[in-house]
Amino acid sequence: MTYSIIGILAAILLLIINRDVLWSRTGGTAVQTQKNYRYFLMGVMGYYLTDMLWGILEAHRLTAVLYADTVVHFIAMAAAVMLWTRYVIAYLEGKNTFGTVLFYAGRLFFAFEIVVLVINFFLPVMFWFDESGGYQAGTARYVTLAIQIILFLLTSVYTIGIMRKSEGRMKRRHMTIGLFGIAMVVFIAIQVFYPLLPFYAMGYMLGSCLLHSFVVEDEKEEYRKELEEALKRERLQKEELSASRQTLRDALAVAEQASRAKSSFLSNMSHEIRTPMNAIIGLNNIALAEPTASKKVKEYLEKIGASAQHLLHIINDILDMSRIESGRMTIRQDVFSLTETLEQVHSIIGGQCREKGLTYEYRTDGKIDEQYIGDALKLKQVLINILGNAVKFTPEGGTVRFLVEEGPRFDKKAIIKLVMQDTGIGMSQEYLPHLFEAFSQEDASATSRYGSTGLGMPITKSIVELMNGHVEVASEKGKGTTFTVTVTLGEVQGSTDIKDSGKSPQEVPASDKQEADFSGCRILLAEDVAVNAEILIMLLSEKGIVCDLAENGRIAVETFAGSAPWYYDAILMDMRMPEMDGLEATRAIRAMDREDAGRIPIIALTANAFDDDVQRSLQAGLNAHLSKPVQPELLFETLETLMGEKRSAADAEES
Repeated sequence: MTYSIIGILAAILLLIINRDVLWSRTGGTAVQTQKNYRYFLMGVMGYYLTDMLWGILEAHRLTAVLYADTVVHFIAMAAAVMLWTRYVIAYLEGKNTFGTVLFYAGRLFFAFEIVVLVINFFLPVMFWFDESGGYQAGTARYVTLAIQIILFLLTSVYTIGIMRKSEGRMKRRHMTIGLFGIAMVVFIAIQVFYPLLPFYAMGYMLGSCLLHSFVVEDEKEEYRKELEEALKRERLQKEELSASRQTLRDALAVAEQASRAKSSFLSNMSHEIRTPMNAIIGLNNIALAEPTASKKVKEYLEKIGASAQHLLHIINDILDMSRIESGRMTIRQDVFSLTETLEQVHSIIGGQCREKGLTYEYRTDGKIDEQYIGDALKLKQVLINILGNAVKFTPEGGTVRFLVEEGPRFDKKAIIKLVMQDTGIGMSQEYLPHLFEAFSQEDASATSRYGSTGLGMPITKSIVELMNGHVEVASEKGKGTTFTVTVTLGEVQGSTDIKDSGKSPQEVPASDKQEADFSGCRILLAEDVAVNAEILIMLLSEKGIVCDLAENGRIAVETFAGSAPWYYDAILMDMRMPEMDGLEATRAIRAMDREDAGRIPIIALTANAFDDDVQRSLQAGLNAHLSKPVQPELLFETLETLMGEKRSAADAEES
């Protein structure tokens, strides 16, 4: 029973000590050492279990079963020795001759034990039980013990020998293996003379504990390496992330710089191109009005004017595309008259159709308010782009139709549907998907035949999308095209409906409009380019306006400061001038302590045509921003409006 108690205690102790190893699943290089240790532990557990059963069976004199238990006991012992040799090899100097010999020696010992036990069935050479059931050891048992002593002794001598060349953790391992081998030699030697004493079991217990410490240490080392690798990977990832962020910041800085450079370039080029264009178009208009010019000369002048307008259209398209690509195009949210906007479009397109011999049909359906909230200029640009193309690509005798109707309303928003149809040359189904690509043209000769730039449609689509709408196109080659545009506009409380819905709105004819009387008006003109100043003075003088010229912003400020209050009715201010630019000059005028400084209309006449240029003008105190080349009608309309407001304010003060 002593063996049984020792076996039970040993088995329980081994399970407690090795619970972490038995249930863990270590990764990395610790897998093989842990696997070998588990095999060794299984052999040791088999040894202890047979020891436990041996005591119980021997106490009850169950000789036949005891014989089988003893056979298994010796097999477990041999297996443990073989697995020990395999485990030790992992801590030697890598693959070497001794390790190979030790590996095969362990396997041969296990095979020898099996053969001897088989022979023992027929001839008791290992052990037997006498008639009283007492255990008797045979010669083979002592040979087995001797072989084990030799294996443990050789292992000890070798590991102690290489211990002198090893360092750190491996040095301690080699010393531990060597000392354990010597201890096992002593335990086995005692077992030779006292077979029933548990020294062999004690040795295995010691060995299990030592190997367990190795496994745990291996796992800790593996975890440490994995943690170091994880930290290294994390550090590398942080460095890569930091590098990526820096790369993105650098790329963003480069992109922003490129965008600023592009905007600056386009702004400068726009200004530089518009300045001579202003002279060309202005002088061309003056020349056309010259009564002494022959018919042939006027034909040439008209062609020059058309080409100049086409060039100006290209410049405007390029600027629009630049604003769209850089995200700088904005949609204003102002209250505007949709009726007036549609009438302006109707007037322009109707006139073009009459000149070309086209039938023009325009109507509205449903409830259309007088006023909405949105961007009237951008909406007008969209309509003129599409309807202008309809006129351009429809041959004489064809038809252009324009239908306006309101869709559903929601959350103080109104959907306006605009349908524009023509019976022109149409487009193929293959080309339609490319219609809104920049510089895309179905016919390469369109530029020379129709003056097309290939930018109108991409600009139109972008503007419509910025207005929370979309564009649909249906077309058939040789039969015409239909554009359906929807835009979202804000409702205006109290807005009135258009009367006579479904009918074309009624143009007061130009001949019936009362022309504004500018006679006696005096304007201060700030313009540094002589030819532009000459053109403007000639245009203004035709309306009876007296014009004083200031060659730069500083002179304009000094001239205004030296004049009597309300001496000037308005100021026309160029933006780019030497010594003092238009913005600085405007701020200086507005800051003067005199009654007219804050109310005199100041109008920007400039080649700067970007939205932010307009914004800066308004922020500086200008009342309006007109781009060069100057359109005489728009200039006089603006003067009439602003000067009328000034007169109304002055009259209100007097009353």
